[in-house]
Amino acid sequence: MLPLLLLIFILFFVILLFFAVRSYPIPLLPQSRILLLIAHPDDETMFFSPTIRALTHAGHRVFILSVSNGNFDGLGKIRARELSRAASALGISSSDVICLDYDEFRDGDTWNRNALCQIVMRHVEVLSADTVISFDSYGVSGHHNHSSCFDALQTAYSNGGVPRDVQIFVLDSIPLWRKYIGMWDALFSFGRSPFFYMARFRDVAACWRAMWAHRSQFVWFRALFIVFSRYVYMNSLRRISPLPLTPSAPRNSQKFKFH
Repeated sequence: MLPLLLLIFILFFVILLFFAVRSYPIPLLPQSRILLLIAHPDDETMFFSPTIRALTHAGHRVFILSVSNGNFDGLGKIRARELSRAASALGISSSDVICLDYDEFRDGDTWNRNALCQIVMRHVEVLSADTVISFDSYGVSGHHNHSSCFDALQTAYSNGGVPRDVQIFVLDSIPLWRKYIGMWDALFSFGRSPFFYMARFRDVAACWRAMWAHRSQFVWFRALFIVFSRYVYMNSLRRISPLPLTPSAPRNSQKFKFH
């Protein structure tokens, strides 16, 4: 009897937590055009689905730019098609998905930050994006391709290549012990980042559908990831902007401040 009562209490607490925690959205103009910069197909589902769902429900247009097609195992064309299907499951039109297949940006290789910077800024201009969302410097998992997305944005800021009317936000990386406690991480995340998205049940269901669209990657440990990862249930983000240049800080060493 006691285990049953404990289970009922836990379920009640989880449901209460799910509905009680509020989202604090990033500041956007109505019907903004947002570029989500990722490294591989499935990054959008595994790490950014709460943000994507909130933005599309708010009426913003979200574009996905995947720097590689994830061809590490020779499945690049398959994974590019899966990305389009997954995006549709998350509420993004397949026509708003761009999956690059350039020799200099192969999955797992070291990417040139200057070359990637130019490509990203070109897409910002062509798509008339007013907001860019991507990984922070650690890239959630420490994957160097994830970090390269941040490096490209940092390079754009250092070179003065970010238009004044474009905002850039990055996804918070968190300690490993918090990464796999699911929605319980709301107890540690809520209020610690200026911008926060909490998924609802329908958003988690959409994440499952999107991950199923990535069938070539949907192995057992990714199923466990979808169950336990806090990134399925919540995203915390920060806006980045360049620090003012000073005589002691050369332009090419300019860093970001977070707020």
